[in-house]
Amino acid sequence: MTIVSKKTNNRMGILVWLISLTVFILIMIIIGGLTRLTESGLSMVDWRPIMGTIPPLSYSSWIEVFEKYKLSPEFKIVNSSITLDEFKQIFWWEWLHRFFARCLGIVFILPFIYFYLKKKLDNYLSFTLIIVFIFGLIQAIIGWWMVKSGLVDNPYVSAYRLTIHLGIALVIFSILLWLSLTYYYGKEKIYNRPKFIKNLFHISLMLIFLTIISGGFMAGTDSGKSFNTFPLMNEQFFPDDYFLNEYGWKNIFENTIAINFNHRWLAIFTFIFISSLTLYLVKKDNYNKFSLFLVLSLLLIQIFLGILTLIYSVPLNLAILHQINATLLLASMIFAYHRLIYK
Repeated sequence: MTIVSKKTNNRMGILVWLISLTVFILIMIIIGGLTRLTESGLSMVDWRPIMGTIPPLSYSSWIEVFEKYKLSPEFKIVNSSITLDEFKQIFWWEWLHRFFARCLGIVFILPFIYFYLKKKLDNYLSFTLIIVFIFGLIQAIIGWWMVKSGLVDNPYVSAYRLTIHLGIALVIFSILLWLSLTYYYGKEKIYNRPKFIKNLFHISLMLIFLTIISGGFMAGTDSGKSFNTFPLMNEQFFPDDYFLNEYGWKNIFENTIAINFNHRWLAIFTFIFISSLTLYLVKKDNYNKFSLFLVLSLLLIQIFLGILTLIYSVPLNLAILHQINATLLLASMIFAYHRLIYK
């Protein structure tokens, strides 16, 4: 069954909407990364889904918000000397992140209701978008659940919750991108590709996703600052204290040395695996060369940015470029897979 509308104007309206949602999610991921990297995520200590849209507009309201922040563990343990002006800087990042999420909800819901009532959405598209909406609701709840982890005793957000938040964002982004590509290109003419090639693409997508998730743990635990040499860690390939008895199986999630080691070498393995696959397919006929070269280019940039981010101790500009390019790399792989199986 095709999900392409029979009427060009309807099709273009829905296509623009789907692309807009995809871009919105990409921007949300970028803003979320900046919020984390600027350590701004705990500046808003309450969750008001409606009234929280309005930021402080007067000096007295800023003082009220600042006083609430002073009761948080982050202020007491980490930022006890912060001034009101410094607080405003981190507040605006978190406010922007939440405000953009609310705007995204409106951009999703209102056109969906319109297209649905006008019967412009087929069953496949309607069902898929309902799934996306459910993921969005879960994402909002997890976002606050994540923030709450740093508002009780520990002044730091849980790396587990942060990574779950990132993972769901990537899932939503991937679904919307796939819908956009399918709505643009259609999927009526299907290539009969070898099964092993499809499976290699599945593995590639999984490797990119897992590498980004491991990067979430890097960011959530500040593991990137533990060793700033590459490829060796403290002049060793396999560092001391990779496994600490007190962590047990949690070493891969909580031991900063293990997190750092795993992320860098998972990234290298992903690079070797995907670059080998793309170079192999470039030599074959009847494969979309542009999509393969796009993957390869972003893959090279990602490794380069990752090494620079590591050796320069995670500066903000390199760290956010590394995260943006990771998402673009995932997008390029989805695009390449779509071009692999559909004309």
